[in-house]
Amino acid sequence: MSLSELSVLSAETAISFHEMDLEILKESQKALREEAGGKEEVEETVENPNPIVFIAVDDQNLPNGEEEDSFIFEKLQFRVKQVMENGTRRVYLSVQATTPAEWQLLVQLRIKTGCQSNILNVVDKDVYKFDSFSYPLNVEIQNSDVKFLKFEMRVLNLMYLDLPTFEEGDEVIEFDDGSRIRVHSNILSLLSDYLGKSEKEYASRTDCPAIKATCSEKEAFLELLYQAYPTRRPIFASFRRLTAGAVGYKCDNLIYQLSKHLIDYNYRPMTFLQRFQAAIENRLEPAISELAFRAALDGTWNQMIQSGFEPENFCGRQVYTKIVCPAILLARNAKPDATTLKKPENNLKFIELEEGDTTKSAILFRGTIFYINSGILAAHGKEMLCIGQNGEYIARYTAEFHRECARGDLIPGEVLVQLLTYMHPMGEVPHPDMIRACIVFAFDHGWNIVKENLENEFEPPITPDEYMSQLMFGDKFDLKNLLRVNIQRAESSCRELAEVLERHGKLKILKDRTHEGIMDRMCSGWGLNPMVNRLSTRFPTTFHHRTVNLQRGKAVVVGEGRAVDTLNSLASDHAFGEPTELIVVD
Repeated sequence: MSLSELSVLSAETAISFHEMDLEILKESQKALREEAGGKEEVEETVENPNPIVFIAVDDQNLPNGEEEDSFIFEKLQFRVKQVMENGTRRVYLSVQATTPAEWQLLVQLRIKTGCQSNILNVVDKDVYKFDSFSYPLNVEIQNSDVKFLKFEMRVLNLMYLDLPTFEEGDEVIEFDDGSRIRVHSNILSLLSDYLGKSEKEYASRTDCPAIKATCSEKEAFLELLYQAYPTRRPIFASFRRLTAGAVGYKCDNLIYQLSKHLIDYNYRPMTFLQRFQAAIENRLEPAISELAFRAALDGTWNQMIQSGFEPENFCGRQVYTKIVCPAILLARNAKPDATTLKKPENNLKFIELEEGDTTKSAILFRGTIFYINSGILAAHGKEMLCIGQNGEYIARYTAEFHRECARGDLIPGEVLVQLLTYMHPMGEVPHPDMIRACIVFAFDHGWNIVKENLENEFEPPITPDEYMSQLMFGDKFDLKNLLRVNIQRAESSCRELAEVLERHGKLKILKDRTHEGIMDRMCSGWGLNPMVNRLSTRFPTTFHHRTVNLQRGKAVVVGEGRAVDTLNSLASDHAFGEPTELIVVD
């Protein structure tokens, strides 16, 4: 394919105001005429206090939703709100899920403005991440000449997973308000031994219609279940409720993770006392002990005592004497890098089955029996597993899985153990060498959630062969996010690799959509010139306040900002990227 043909391809896939946009514009003008009740022709330049806003994602203009100023993209709804604040026109762009779900959307975003529908200029661009916790994009329009505003996006990563409705399962959970839900058998035992005993009692008694959940409120218990089920829900989504449930039902692994999150939390500046008080209020004993221990190590504790701090009044007598004091004494003879925070031991066993353990299902794989919690297996799906003569499940050993194991000189059983470990709550990610084989096994057995999670764990390719291998793998197993990120790399970090593959004609092996996407990015990608172009990165900005006019736009960085926008946050590298990718602002 010649360069001229590539230019034509890029022109065809570029985004601009086309017929669909103009039809929408005509409809809005028609509505204005009807409201005015006049018969005169309304020109395109009709005075409208609000600019007309359009949204395009992946070269497609989004259709309007049922609600006013809303646009639909798959299961996501973009909402546009225009307000006048202190004489300044502002356009807010937010994204919401249309169903209860865990989701995130990472995009390259360009903002276009114009005074006419057929002439639009790119005035601002950056990488944005939208999720349940992100702030709306706030675009401040500096003058009234801006009549048209368009948000153009190219998706880098899209994750969307509906939360479980708890309508299926063999176990019934009843709450204080009388409401009930159903869960898969034995899934509660994943969270704690305490809950596991409740399940055993429920299973052994015929006169027990439901498991009573009385140690916490219903919402807290549901947060626990979201951690047991494959939901992608982060532990900070509802920190206090999850903590209440974890402490109430003695979920040691969750208590450790919550304590670690509180101790390491640096999204906004927190004083020692604020962090210490949060640990006490949430009854996180490991966090209380570790914070007191660190304070004694670095001298903070002695300084506070000399300033008149009353620890017994602050902590309460029992917390002070049983948790804080032992930690302080332990720190006096400890090394500077010592810690009291210890991760609970991993007791997962997939080859052995303890006597009397009825919580696990047997999976026969290449002559070996593996045991996995029956609840987590039901949550991921067992429809693709065959059933043997003794009631055991039989896993498939496909030619593709065999090739992936042979390719990396991997033992299939070890791959399965790492995959099963990952499927458990807060399970460790498989070794990088096993990611591909794990994805193939998950694909073969319909474990789509695991497959979609693991495709985000690929290491960046560094050679043309690695790059081509990832593209072909993504095509074969429909790994949309792996393809998105590698297509975007063709305009930045992997541009030279893509050019080598194109010169040797290897890209033609790929599916047409993948091939065309790579060619477009190499020629007309939004992230070309990566040394000065923010769109060449995949690190989302935290500057959500922007100003635009007809000629240019920029980020607003005046004021305190959010912690991640400053060096107060250890995540600043993720916000700004490498030194060569720093944003230049006025």
